[in-house]
Amino acid sequence: MDHEAKKKIVLRNTDEVVTEDELDDILKEDNPTTYIGYETSGPVHLGHWGGIRKLLDLQQAGFNLKVLFADLHTYLNKKGSEAWIEDMMDYWEATFKALGVDAEYVRGRSFQETTEYFHDLVELSLHTTINRGKRSMSEIASGDEARSISQLLYPMMQALDIEYLDVDVAIGGTEQRKVHMVARDVLPKIGYREPTSIHHPLILSLKGGDKMSSSKPSTMFPLHASEDTVKSRVKDAYCPAEQTEDNPVLQLCQFHVFGDDETLIVERPDKYGGNAEYQAMDDLEDDFESGDLHPQDLKNAVAGHLIDKLKPVRDHFKDNPDLLDCLEEIGHDKPDYV
Repeated sequence: MDHEAKKKIVLRNTDEVVTEDELDDILKEDNPTTYIGYETSGPVHLGHWGGIRKLLDLQQAGFNLKVLFADLHTYLNKKGSEAWIEDMMDYWEATFKALGVDAEYVRGRSFQETTEYFHDLVELSLHTTINRGKRSMSEIASGDEARSISQLLYPMMQALDIEYLDVDVAIGGTEQRKVHMVARDVLPKIGYREPTSIHHPLILSLKGGDKMSSSKPSTMFPLHASEDTVKSRVKDAYCPAEQTEDNPVLQLCQFHVFGDDETLIVERPDKYGGNAEYQAMDDLEDDFESGDLHPQDLKNAVAGHLIDKLKPVRDHFKDNPDLLDCLEEIGHDKPDYV
């Protein structure tokens, strides 16, 4: 794959690259490395699939992948006990693998509790203001201001993680931008390089408006959800006729159909226009905006497409239902197929 082909795959479905010139240099290297990090505090859901999608893009472009399951970050952010977090990391890793993410899976505590890391964290704290730490943390915590010293450590640790994982590109949603900018500013002050970062858009809530959240089931669905749950959540999704802006169902097409170079097949009776196939987002939006494609026909097609794509995840947990026990502890029932 030549340089331009790699770059096209890396840049699709992104909001920003910091910086594109740095990315061009990285793409000239053999087998560069990228990473994404997650708190494992709830189910892997539709909102996380945007990040997984970018991992798979960079995997296709020849990057080595690392996935950080931030157990210590999760604990510092007051999300759960250490034993429960360990079980959640096993569940998350199983989900990523089922979706084809061929990565090195790293637990944060495997390097974050070393003496060297602690010394670097102290050094970083000398170069980071309390106000900047609060601002960067509020993006991650959905606008809630940090309420404890541990939460102010969180963005500095995330900056250090990039260096300690020895990656060329950090991936994150747009809510991670302020943390990555802190990292670019302060890491060179303690002798480390400025990290290059890629930011992907956040997935819209299925109900529109607010950010997708596992605490609001109607706004999302877990990637291991049953077929009936996927159908129900997509059927009830916000999708006003002829509205292409801020339409979560169309956004799913952008990321998980056309973003994978796939075709969306709409099945409908002849009296409603007959079957249709879409291979590009522009064509789909044109028909939806004109009224040639009804919202319910679009929803049916999208639900069916997502159900097919997520079959490997359902198959894995059907064979390994114990991995879902940790979710029951926080109120998420197991799907009916297990």
